[in-house]
Amino acid sequence: MAQGSRGREAALTTPVKGCSLPPSSDMEGLLRSVERDLNIDARQLALAPEGTHVVALVPARWLAGLRERRLPLGPCPRAEGLGEAEVRTLLQRSVQRLPAGWTRVEVHGLKKQRLSYPLGGGLPLEEASCSPETLTRFMQDVATQNYRNLWQHAYRNYGQPYSHTPAHPAVPALNSIRQALQRVYGCSFLPVGETTQCPSNTRDDPCPPRGSPACPSLLRAEALLESPEMLYVVHPYVQFSLHDVVTFSPAKLTNSQAKVLFILFRVLRAMDACHRQGLACGALSLHHIAVDEKLCSELRLDLRAYERSHEDNSQEASVAANGVGSEPGEVQRRGTACPSCQEELRGFVLDWVHGRISNFHYLMQLNRLAGRRQGDPNYHPVLPWVVDFTMPHGRFRDLRKSKFRLNKGDKQLDFTYEMTRQAFVAGGAGGSEPPHVPHHISDVLSDITYYVYKARRTPRSVLCGHVRAQWEPHEYPASMERMQNWTPDECIPEFYTDPSIFSSIHPDMPDLDVPAWCSSSQDFVAAHRALLESREVSQDLHHWIDLTFGYKLQGKEAVKEKNVCLHLVDAHTHLSSYGVVQLFNQPHPQRLAGAPALAPEPPLIPRLLVQTIQETTGREDFPGQLPNGAGRLVLEATPCEAGWARDRPVAGEDDLEQATEALDSISLAGKAGDQLSTSSSSSSQVPPGLLSFSVASASRPGRRSKAAGVDTGEGEEGKILLPEGFSPVQALEELEKLGNFLAKGVGGRLEVPEQPQPQPPMQLRDLFHRDMQALGVLLAEMVFATRVRTLQPNAPLWARFEAVRGLCTRHHKEVPVSLQPVLDTLLQLSGPEGPVVAQRGKPELLFEYRPVSQGLPPPCPAQLLSPFSSVVPFPPYFTALHKFILLYQARRVEDEAQGRELVFALWQQLGAVLSDITPEGLEILLPFVLSLMSEEHTAVYTAWYLFEPVARALGPKNANKYLLKPLIGAYESPCRLRGRFYLYTDCFVAQLMVRLGLQAFLSHLLPHVLQVLAGVEASQEESRGLAGAAEEEENGLPGPGPGPCAFGAEIPMDGEPAAASGLGLPDYTSGVSFHDQADLPDAEDFQAGLFVAESPQPQEAEAVSLGRLSDKSSASETSLGEERATDEGGGPVDKSSLQSGDSSQDLKQSEGSEEEEEEEEEEEEEDCVVLEEEEGEQDEVPGTSELTLSDTVLSMDTVVASGGADGEEEEESLTEHSEGKEQKILLDTACKMVRWLSAKLGPTVASRHVARNLLRLLTSCYVGPTRQQFTVSSDESTPLNAGNIYQKRPVLGDVVSAPVLSCLLHVAHLYGEPVLTYQYLPYISYLVAPGSTSGPSRLNSRKEAGLLAAVTLTQKIIVFLSDTTLMDILPRISHEVLLPVLSFLTSLVTGFPSGAQARTVLCVKTISLIALICLRIGQEMVQQHLSEPVATFFQVFSHLHELRRQDLKLDPGGRSEGQLPEVTFSDGQQRPVDPVLLDELQKVFTLEMAYTIYVPFSCLLGDIIQKIIPNHELVGELAGLYLESLSPSNRSPASMEPAVPSTGHEWDPQSGGCSQDDGHSGTFGSVLVGNRIQIPTDSFQPEGPGLLGPISGVGGRGLGGSSSSSEDNVLKQELPRSAHGLSGNWLAYWQYEIGVSQHDAHFHFHQIRLQGFPGHSGAVKCVAPLSSEDFFLSGSKDRTVRLWPLYNYGDGTSETAPRLIYTQHRKSVFYVGQLEAPQYLVSCDGAVHLWDPFTGKTLRTVEPSDGRVPLTAVAVMPAPHTSITMASSDSTLRFVDCRKPGLQHEFRLGGGLNPGLVRSLAVSPNGRSVVAGFSSGFMVLLDTRTGLVLRGWPAHEGDILQIKAVDSSILVSSSSDHSLTVWKELEQKPTHHYKSASDPIHTFDLYGSEVVTGTAANKIGVCSLLEPPAQVTTKLSSENFRGTLTSLALLPTKRHLLLGSDNGVIRLLA
Repeated sequence: MAQGSRGREAALTTPVKGCSLPPSSDMEGLLRSVERDLNIDARQLALAPEGTHVVALVPARWLAGLRERRLPLGPCPRAEGLGEAEVRTLLQRSVQRLPAGWTRVEVHGLKKQRLSYPLGGGLPLEEASCSPETLTRFMQDVATQNYRNLWQHAYRNYGQPYSHTPAHPAVPALNSIRQALQRVYGCSFLPVGETTQCPSNTRDDPCPPRGSPACPSLLRAEALLESPEMLYVVHPYVQFSLHDVVTFSPAKLTNSQAKVLFILFRVLRAMDACHRQGLACGALSLHHIAVDEKLCSELRLDLRAYERSHEDNSQEASVAANGVGSEPGEVQRRGTACPSCQEELRGFVLDWVHGRISNFHYLMQLNRLAGRRQGDPNYHPVLPWVVDFTMPHGRFRDLRKSKFRLNKGDKQLDFTYEMTRQAFVAGGAGGSEPPHVPHHISDVLSDITYYVYKARRTPRSVLCGHVRAQWEPHEYPASMERMQNWTPDECIPEFYTDPSIFSSIHPDMPDLDVPAWCSSSQDFVAAHRALLESREVSQDLHHWIDLTFGYKLQGKEAVKEKNVCLHLVDAHTHLSSYGVVQLFNQPHPQRLAGAPALAPEPPLIPRLLVQTIQETTGREDFPGQLPNGAGRLVLEATPCEAGWARDRPVAGEDDLEQATEALDSISLAGKAGDQLSTSSSSSSQVPPGLLSFSVASASRPGRRSKAAGVDTGEGEEGKILLPEGFSPVQALEELEKLGNFLAKGVGGRLEVPEQPQPQPPMQLRDLFHRDMQALGVLLAEMVFATRVRTLQPNAPLWARFEAVRGLCTRHHKEVPVSLQPVLDTLLQLSGPEGPVVAQRGKPELLFEYRPVSQGLPPPCPAQLLSPFSSVVPFPPYFTALHKFILLYQARRVEDEAQGRELVFALWQQLGAVLSDITPEGLEILLPFVLSLMSEEHTAVYTAWYLFEPVARALGPKNANKYLLKPLIGAYESPCRLRGRFYLYTDCFVAQLMVRLGLQAFLSHLLPHVLQVLAGVEASQEESRGLAGAAEEEENGLPGPGPGPCAFGAEIPMDGEPAAASGLGLPDYTSGVSFHDQADLPDAEDFQAGLFVAESPQPQEAEAVSLGRLSDKSSASETSLGEERATDEGGGPVDKSSLQSGDSSQDLKQSEGSEEEEEEEEEEEEEDCVVLEEEEGEQDEVPGTSELTLSDTVLSMDTVVASGGADGEEEEESLTEHSEGKEQKILLDTACKMVRWLSAKLGPTVASRHVARNLLRLLTSCYVGPTRQQFTVSSDESTPLNAGNIYQKRPVLGDVVSAPVLSCLLHVAHLYGEPVLTYQYLPYISYLVAPGSTSGPSRLNSRKEAGLLAAVTLTQKIIVFLSDTTLMDILPRISHEVLLPVLSFLTSLVTGFPSGAQARTVLCVKTISLIALICLRIGQEMVQQHLSEPVATFFQVFSHLHELRRQDLKLDPGGRSEGQLPEVTFSDGQQRPVDPVLLDELQKVFTLEMAYTIYVPFSCLLGDIIQKIIPNHELVGELAGLYLESLSPSNRSPASMEPAVPSTGHEWDPQSGGCSQDDGHSGTFGSVLVGNRIQIPTDSFQPEGPGLLGPISGVGGRGLGGSSSSSEDNVLKQELPRSAHGLSGNWLAYWQYEIGVSQHDAHFHFHQIRLQGFPGHSGAVKCVAPLSSEDFFLSGSKDRTVRLWPLYNYGDGTSETAPRLIYTQHRKSVFYVGQLEAPQYLVSCDGAVHLWDPFTGKTLRTVEPSDGRVPLTAVAVMPAPHTSITMASSDSTLRFVDCRKPGLQHEFRLGGGLNPGLVRSLAVSPNGRSVVAGFSSGFMVLLDTRTGLVLRGWPAHEGDILQIKAVDSSILVSSSSDHSLTVWKELEQKPTHHYKSASDPIHTFDLYGSEVVTGTAANKIGVCSLLEPPAQVTTKLSSENFRGTLTSLALLPTKRHLLLGSDNGVIRLLA
């Protein structure tokens, strides 16, 4: 009921606060003041819907000025271009897009006049937060806090009412809030409004620099502003609050306890920080928690809760002014409301006894009730004198005796009494004058005394009339001390209240002196009044009341106390208007003043006890304890061997017991300070007289006195000495007296008193408690979001509290388990009597917290956050996650360097986050990682540092879901060059393969990774060119789109056009040195052979694939320069292996200066040329044929960077050069990685994924006109010094394609010639096939690039083909490659998108290719096989010649649409001709081209030319014309026209001379040597660009693309023999595989035997491939586990040795597996062994708990879990986490049945359920998260042999009853059921939606999970597989089967 009545009361007052009115006057006032003080136009302001603040639309520049604290703050610019309605709209919550340059802010205001009340309680004690909290410290803090709270609670209830000590100092709330806000937000207040004009007004405190706010996860303040009337806090605009989340997006929080808890965690962190700075957070609601998309919550404070209305303020102020106890309201209440005086008196008595009113107030009321009148000299109110003023604060007088008695002495009073008694007896017979009555005192206060007291203020005449007729001013007492000493009467109230009584109005009478210890009369009055209220006076004042108004005025007591008063005993025969009135006839009760020790703050407990405890741990000496904080005790942990072990000597235990007793029986000390026998260090801490202990023990006196310094002589053993005069029953006696007094004296009865205490000023502590209650209400609103929507948005806190309290009790089940305890604690829901309603005087508190509840102090943020308080079950990783997010938010990233610093710092923090993270926690962490991966400056580094740990925690499935897209983004974005090579190192790619899963990596990510090889982002110009090309394509495929591809592998072919690609790159003036590229881990020693570069020796690739994933350092492998050569593994260092010779040299030299580089490059080239000759002997070293990447790339940059200028390297700018270096490093790294990958993946996968993607990339190297420009060389040379006939002149595309070709050829090196003939050639023929799509008249740019790529690749291939192969496939090359290319090239109707340029390049390349083939096969073969292509080529000149003679000028409009004119040629055939193309064709087939073609072919073919080429004479003539035009006698070269003059066919053949001696080899001074044409160097060199360009290694050093290496001039190279070359079965299988569509989902078993793995001496019981499919494990009866490499060797009959043998098992091994997340291996023989695959070391062994119950089945949990689940023979399932000791869980599976042994375990792919199969055929499904059995069912009739989980709900089980059954987890009936005819299926594996089975009869079956039962079985032939099949495993990506047999041999079959 109390709660309800409070509710109603508050409801009446709400309109005052303006909570429930639409826009309240308060908020209107705030709007106006913001407009006035901040100069913001009223139209740009709006009230927030919650009604708590104002939203303003301001320009960003104005806000920046505010942030930078520019003063004065100018008027805020208006939104000029926007109408009023638009501005209104922009201020609405739901609008998110604002005009550019504008932003919104929130302005929160506080009215200063409402903050004028006092606010008590300073800053809370600052905890020593530097060290992490420990359990000891937590317990200690709790104990200290409880002790303190209980003490204060007791003091407030039982002490404070009786001790009238002044209240705690209270500062004005305004100052407190102002300082707290500055501390919290880290900036000071800026003056605004009128104050800004006058500088004197601005406070001169130095403005602190704008740092980060002291409080994490608190909404930052843009600025703090102060105007004369207001304080403002300006916050950034909050778009979304938690209220929006629970109302509009509740799905964001569903199913995740962690997200809700994390929001609570961050809110508590913010509250904790605010409370530490002394700022309360207010009546928080869901609106006050700002959240963003990442659910990162920030707290916005509710400052309005600080404001108090005027009525509250005035009341507070008056209370503060009048001191604690004077309540005028009380007087009035008593005076008006009470019916009878008796009741009133009783009320006063009770109030005084219980300390509700002050001594002064009570005595004044008694004077009033006794009729005493203010100002009446005879009957003025009296108060006791309490001290004698002789010493500071005086000696207290004895209140048990009257002042008269004290002054006159007992003898004098006895004498007076005796005399009057005798006189009375004598004169009693009667007489005229009134008789003398026996008495002791005549009056309490006589008129003479009264006037002496007030002499300074009374006129002289009055004094002369009453005191003394003669005026003697000096005879009046001069000081208070003298006055008190002189007077026999009691004091008057003026000496307690009126300072003016001391100042004299008489010129000749000095002021009354105050005692020396007071500075002024005011000071004296205050001190005197305080003495009256002191405890000493309070506890004896009832005696004085008895003497003055009570029972000691009459009867025996009066006589006994010498207090018989004349006024009471005379017969009252004469009238009088004054006298003595007796109010009480019973002894007056004592004031309950509380025990003397009950001080406001608890006393310190002496050290002695702590030391006694410590000393029992057996240490002689220990360091003294230091007081922590405000003298709190810190128990120091003392190291001891046994802790509190039981084997300590008995004496020690005695000490402990005594100490504990002493601790339990703390007594209140009186005057026993002399027995305080603690050690000196502690006695200094204890105020004497508070507590005293004497603990003495005779058991170990020596030790005791030594350790604790206790003097054992005093006191008896173990006694606790109580204060003198301590009476335990005293309080009871007092209570009895009070009861008697009330019953007899004032006619009432004893009641439990109400205690309306005087209201102290508002305390910070109460505000903090209110914050916690508001937090509880907020949490409950979050839980019951749908039920509390009917509450008004700005309902007061009490209304919200009552609503949610009802909901919590009615719908208790709806509260999530994790929040129940915290709600209970914050809202005190389940206390024995519900929450204690707070007093009405504390409007801010909903209820009072108990001082100790469930052992803990009242809730505070620090307590809830502590890991040791179990109130909120915060997961342990929250603290680290919170730090991670703070770090993420704190740093602003402007450039790459800052990006890397941030990511590096986050990486260091990440370990702590991920160590115990749960999937729910990952959901909170992921958005931050993803945003880092998608931001420009951090993407690369985030991938490098954070991908691996985060992906490991996520597991492959989730890593694909979340991380794949941002990874693709990092690979695709062309603008981030710097550091990108990190992403192409093989160690990073190895991580990608493991963490994403091999299949996902190959199909989704690999195409993007390989794209870098096409040099898409070589330079800015090039990208622009590409962009242009992509735009120009009309109907072709746009740049990045998928092109047509035979093999269905769709990859983006072009990089996106990016105009700003090269910007913001580092300026590496001295080249790139990886050592200064920062942040590589310390270990710079890389494992040897981590990279398989050129040498595919078996060791290499495997070493890499086993290389540790986390070895980040290997990224800097490229920096090792020459040392790398020795690490390459394999044979001697081979300099001509250009990779190690060139690139690493280049890298090494890149640390030198520019000049050195140039010299070294020249030397290198000479090296290259010379070394070429050694090739013969070095054929066995693979990699000789590789392209010199270093040169290629360098030249490419030069061409691009110098923009076709003279090509002088010296003039290159440094930045361009460093860009080139960076690009070169990137390509080198990528090439190495691709080589390593090709070896690692094996032939089928490398061909299917790597080679196919590279082939597609090759085309994109030639797309666009830029890529088809000839590269510029420094000294142009003509065809005449062409050293090698077939040498092409490189175009830019060749430069770009060099890395791709290099990698393609590497795949061929690895796996042999079949790759060239079976994979590359078919793709080439696909590229050049006349496509129906492109139409007859026009190619698209992609097809055009395809033609160029095809010709380039064919030329590369032919060099590497052996003679026999070349002859075999020559017809195919002729028909499928040359003729289609020539048909495009010489077509009169097909135009090229890039026009003549592309055609020219293709022409030159084709000449080169045909010449190469001619050189390889010789003249006869040319005639036989190549006559048709050669003739076709030459024929085009005749066609053009005829067309020119016919002068074809057709009117384009004169023919119907789509038809081309037909032209009849001299051979009689009619051909369509496109007149538009004639110009293009004439630009291509010029005189120079004729010369370029004619010379080589006449040399090569000799006489045969006449037989093959019908029009050779015409071409010869044209070539002669060209020569003529070049001869010096000719006209100026400028007049040379490409068109041949009409007389051309009649030119003199003698001039060229070639037609005469075309049969001989010496034509034009060249000599045919072997298969080369040697050209004498002295032949003349005409100017003019030659189409074939510089050829030999002499010209165009470093600029002519790959021409600088003479290796390109080789006609034939041997493909080195590689250990992995394909032959025999491998070749057959590979040929089949590359033909199969990648989308074929079925498993085809062909029984092709690929490899054998002998080695086990016992039957193989289990095999398991590792996730990367390049190794597998096998476990056997011979008690070993072996790790085998899966690389292809030989022709199918070869055998492989194991890489590692693990021999720690003691029994037969029946299980092997790999823990995905940490990559450890697990094997079991009855005990589980966890070991490292790299070293073979055992990491952990899990033995069965009882040797008689071995483990019978094991399964590993999928990533991200790191647990192993094990079943033992007693049907118990145990989970072990490999990272932590001990067991995780233990579940019983039997459930009362006896299902037998667990034979097999399977875990669902998401790790949520585990199924166990028993020997009885019974299966049990268990939820791994709860341990509940979801289902148990009899699945089979026989023993269960194996179970596998397909996906989250489908299981496959096989049994000895010959059946294989497919189950849905929770469905009763199986979905499929297969029966095996002869044998049970004892082993099977899964491939997609198929099951591959094996039986003991050596039959392999494939059956589908989807289709109705159908099974294909194959019997294994004995030559492929010997022995009996015991185990089977499938490699899903490679589509191989591993079959283990009982003879110990494992076979790999396909």
